[in-house]
Amino acid sequence: MGFDYGKYFGEIKLTHDLTTRADERTWRLAAPEATPARKPIVLYLGCNVLRTSHMIRTVTAVFDRLGLDYVAVGGPTYCCGIVHHQQGDAAAGDGMAKRTLELFKRYEPDEVVMWCPSCIYFYDEVLHAEVPYRVRHTTEFLLAQVPRMEFTARVERTVAVHAHAVGEARQREARACRELLASVPGLRLVPLASEPRFGRSCAPAIPIALGQQIWDGLVRDEIERARAAGADTLACVYHGCQRMTCGFEAEGRITIEHYLSVFARALGIEFEDQFKKYRLWGDPDRVLEDATPCMQANGVDPGKARALVMATFARRPGPGGAATPS
Repeated sequence: MGFDYGKYFGEIKLTHDLTTRADERTWRLAAPEATPARKPIVLYLGCNVLRTSHMIRTVTAVFDRLGLDYVAVGGPTYCCGIVHHQQGDAAAGDGMAKRTLELFKRYEPDEVVMWCPSCIYFYDEVLHAEVPYRVRHTTEFLLAQVPRMEFTARVERTVAVHAHAVGEARQREARACRELLASVPGLRLVPLASEPRFGRSCAPAIPIALGQQIWDGLVRDEIERARAAGADTLACVYHGCQRMTCGFEAEGRITIEHYLSVFARALGIEFEDQFKKYRLWGDPDRVLEDATPCMQANGVDPGKARALVMATFARRPGPGGAATPS
């Protein structure tokens, strides 16, 4: 039996629909017209960040604050193709990648700002795509914008960065993330060595390969190393890392946040991490009750919603009772 792409991408959309109403969404999920209005900047979100849409609301709010002329795009329509590639469907993956690059081209951008490390890896290191515009990760792009930013609040936190060091791109993005956080008034950054066994970025395949207990142990070890360095917050560079580690906050050792949530707080921008909230609750009935307004607004099937919530947010046995990573 082959990989169920419908289920995989369907769960991304369903999680998005449980946490975001259409009137809250400023990012584009559909393909652009054949000749859309030119946008100097395309913010490319990828697919999986739709599960944690507070991050999209945060980054677009920062872009808006900067007065940038941009379009944010993401979701399965803009899939980079890496999921198909990983499943051995190379032709399908290549075709999807080329299609997405064609969609970018329609906007005639000067720059594409990348969000997802998997997309970057696939385009740069697998396909070796050649494009006529500049490409940077969001951390690098925002770091260059810091001189234009007006911080409005101090963030009195001591932060260690959960970063990845496999490959030059991940190392570069980690440096940019640390420099970005170091610019925040009141914030103190402490060093934290990257765990090479976490790979290029946190993904469900990592604990499957290592074994769940080993992976859990590596996360807990990193948390203790961060605490030993004086950190009260562990800031994740990538959305997948935040999604997979945030449940460990239930153990009461450290606060786990996406780096951009921490950074944007200094700009007076904050959106609740609903995914983490639901994971920490570990109570499917409570989650479904809280998500009801979004479910109704988006016409979500209650049976499908319950099945997803049970699989994603139900409490699991063990220390801390954090929900199982998905």
